Amino acid sequence: MKAFALIPLISCGLLSACGGGGGGDNTALETSVNAGTDLQVIEKSEFTITAQGSPVDGTFTWQQVSGPSLEGFPLDGAEQTLTAPDVKADSEIILRVSYQSTGSSAVSDDIAISVSSNNQLPLVVVTQTLPETLPSVYKDTITLSALESSDPDENGQIDSYFWQLLSGPDLDITSFNESTLSFSHPLLETNVNLSWQLTVTDDEGGEASTEYSMTLNKTNELVDANAGADQNVEEFEQVTLDATQSESVTDTYQCRWQQLTGNAETLSNSSQCTTTFIASDIDIDTILSFEVTVTDSKGRTDTDSLFIDVSPKALGLINDSGVGECYNNTLRINCDSDDFPAQDAELGRDSFANRLDKVGKGNLAFDYTKLNEFADEVADDSNSFSCVRDNVTGLVWEVKSVASGTVPNTLVRDGQNHYFWDLGDTTFTDTSTANSTCPNDTSCGVQSYINEVNSIDFCGGTNWRLPTYTELLGLIDYGKQGQSILIDESFFPNMPSESALSHLRYWTSQTAVDGTSLSQAYIIDMSDGNDLAYPKENTAYVRLVRSR
Repeated sequence: MKAFALIPLISCGLLSACGGGGGGDNTALETSVNAGTDLQVIEKSEFTITAQGSPVDGTFTWQQVSGPSLEGFPLDGAEQTLTAPDVKADSEIILRVSYQSTGSSAVSDDIAISVSSNNQLPLVVVTQTLPETLPSVYKDTITLSALESSDPDENGQIDSYFWQLLSGPDLDITSFNESTLSFSHPLLETNVNLSWQLTVTDDEGGEASTEYSMTLNKTNELVDANAGADQNVEEFEQVTLDATQSESVTDTYQCRWQQLTGNAETLSNSSQCTTTFIASDIDIDTILSFEVTVTDSKGRTDTDSLFIDVSPKALGLINDSGVGECYNNTLRINCDSDDFPAQDAELGRDSFANRLDKVGKGNLAFDYTKLNEFADEVADDSNSFSCVRDNVTGLVWEVKSVASGTVPNTLVRDGQNHYFWDLGDTTFTDTSTANSTCPNDTSCGVQSYINEVNSIDFCGGTNWRLPTYTELLGLIDYGKQGQSILIDESFFPNMPSESALSHLRYWTSQTAVDGTSLSQAYIIDMSDGNDLAYPKENTAYVRLVRSR
């Protein structure tokens, strides 16, 4: 390729004569440059480029226009010896020479250098790095490594690995595309040869492969029972026993579970490799142990065991709500509905009430024991009892006597009697209330009633008191919602008629702090389960409680 430029020249015989009236001759010399013929070269080889220019008194300057970088540019001079770059794929380089003669504009020409990649294929090497002590045995981790493989190209590298098992048993292998490959030595009845093929690919797409053979020795164990890891669970939790990680050299095996120690549990199916049971109700940490026997199709067996550490559930000394059913906005539903999760019937003590090892009786998780006047236990179905022990909270509750007349002509513990709240400081007088809402000659205040009950050593105790808010609320069975009384009347009989005070409000010992005074205390309404900050001078019913 050539480029040209015109150079104006003035010619005359004598310079001094050129200014006269005679005629003159103007000519133009052509400026051109030729970068030479396009070349084809191999990467990292030397090549020479030579430019030619006319007229011959000019200067040459070379620049790289495009392609993989060459060192040293820009360069001056018509002839240049260069080294082709190391390329990962066939490439093209464009070089441009500029030529400038005296008095002319610069002209230029391009030359194309096609550089062929000369990739050397990778060298494939396989070594066994684990186990450190050979031969390997059952359950050893065997690791094959290709990390000693290499790319002989100066700046080359291995880009990918691919392992193939050409022959041998099925193996549990996570990945076939890493520089290392690991698997566990399986159970084997005879020695087995394994044949692998490893293919590596370099960063220029060059592939090379090699084969690697190894021998796995037969194992002493032909059946390996695996009962699974030890577990920590809570009472009432479903426990799964899983022996499916057991192995045998035959295609199939069977399992049979048996319990070795601990309180007896009921397995869902002891002849299945996976079985379940519900951890029993316990009071202290308990350790259970189970053993599985695995038998292969040829009658060979092995056993393994595990321990289950069962802890009591952190239920606390408080009753649940008594709600045993789940609902949507309008209807009863299954408690496993994702649309209405975490309902009372799914949570807490009531949710596994049918598995509780209760001392006494009661709805769902409520657990009551009847006591006589000496605080001795009586039969759960007895109709003659004076107190009730709550086996969840440990509290002993007063049971009211049968209706004995019309207030105030009633007995001391008649459930119809009602009192104002006079515990601690009070701003109202109680003497005028004597024999008004209760059969007391001094006062119908709560403290008077407490003193009377303690004075007779009722149910073997002299520490009777008003219950706290939480204690009294714990008697409410919200599963009875819609009924007129939300307390278990089989244990708390002789309730007053709601028509007497138009409510079933019972005092708690907790003063309501309303920000302005201490003139109110909390009551719990046994007819609807609601609480209320109630003026202390008003009267409400009383059910005393004591600690054992």
